[in-house]
Amino acid sequence: MVSMQSAKRTFTACVFTILATLPLGVFTIPSGSADEELTNPYLGQPDAIDEGLQIYRSKCYVCHHSSGARGPNLFKTKLGDERFLETVINGRKGTQMPAFGLRLSPDEVWKVHAYVKSTDHY
Repeated sequence: MVSMQSAKRTFTACVFTILATLPLGVFTIPSGSADEELTNPYLGQPDAIDEGLQIYRSKCYVCHHSSGARGPNLFKTKLGDERFLETVINGRKGTQMPAFGLRLSPDEVWKVHAYVKSTDHY
């Protein structure tokens, strides 16, 4: 019978052996600098804008309305793409803006952003 400690050592040795045989390229960070801001991949895409409108209607309108209400007017936002994504996913402390990270996927947030950027009103 094999002891648990022996099994752990064998497993660890196998993992290190496998990792040692992988090409170094597997562990490289994708090109691009850490200073580059994320950009919305859905900007200007009609299907994504339509989906963004539907999401806005069901999740955002209650607070942001057509030109701001409890929340600011999103159609006049000066937030960059990445900051918009971060704000929606994480919320804003000290405000009524909740975190939507568990309710909307990043793609859904991008689509809302594409919609908001495509028009100046709801």
